[in-house]
Amino acid sequence: MNLLGGFFCAELKRSVSSMLPWDIPWYDASHAIFFTALYGVLTIIGLGVLAAVVMTMVRMKKENGNARH
Repeated sequence: MNLLGGFFCAELKRSVSSMLPWDIPWYDASHAIFFTALYGVLTIIGLGVLAAVVMTMVRMKKENGNARH
């Protein structure tokens, strides 16, 4: 096996096969930092979308009595 093939085989052994938290090798610091940041940002985005949906529903219920359509 040449040098490039050996490099890819070694990297494939420790690569992440899925994005699920129980499949991530958390002992590797680079994986832990990246996925902690990724899941943190996704949580913040999800909470923002949820807040926007809730605020929209509240406003729609409030203005439902004044509908002119």
